[in-house]
Amino acid sequence: MTSSSPLTARLIGLIGASAVLAYAIFAAVQIQVLNPLATVPGSTLREIHAAVEQRQSADTMGWGLMIVTLLIGPLIAVAVAVLAARGRLRARTVLMIMLGLLALGSPGYLLASFPAGMTLADTFMVGGADHAPWANILHAVSLLAVVALALLVILRAARAAKAPTTRAA
Repeated sequence: MTSSSPLTARLIGLIGASAVLAYAIFAAVQIQVLNPLATVPGSTLREIHAAVEQRQSADTMGWGLMIVTLLIGPLIAVAVAVLAARGRLRARTVLMIMLGLLALGSPGYLLASFPAGMTLADTFMVGGADHAPWANILHAVSLLAVVALALLVILRAARAAKAPTTRAA
């Protein structure tokens, strides 16, 4: 490891944890604000939630599942960033973990958004899928993370194949 690797690992940890946290926050805004407003154009959030409460016995916009699901990635990212800051992880390892967390953001978003989508569908007699286009940003970030992660794995395999082999005697 070069002398700049611990600094690089810290920097990647900080940027990666920030990216994962931003992804989770944007996902929460998409689930609880942007998508409901796009589902019921012309209504305010207050009106949408009032209609949900009137139709349902309790608020079923899935806040609990959403918070738990969307917190997993940032908590792992912060733990990885702390380990990187303490010099326990190499920069490449930190990068791969952060890319993996961003890649898993898309399925996490789908799970976190399911109750709110179904509640909107049942209340307003519409489809349960996203009505706001902003989730496409989340899915695109996850796809780019998958591609970047695949490229890192391929580059690592190519370097390993070129490395001289040593024979055990």
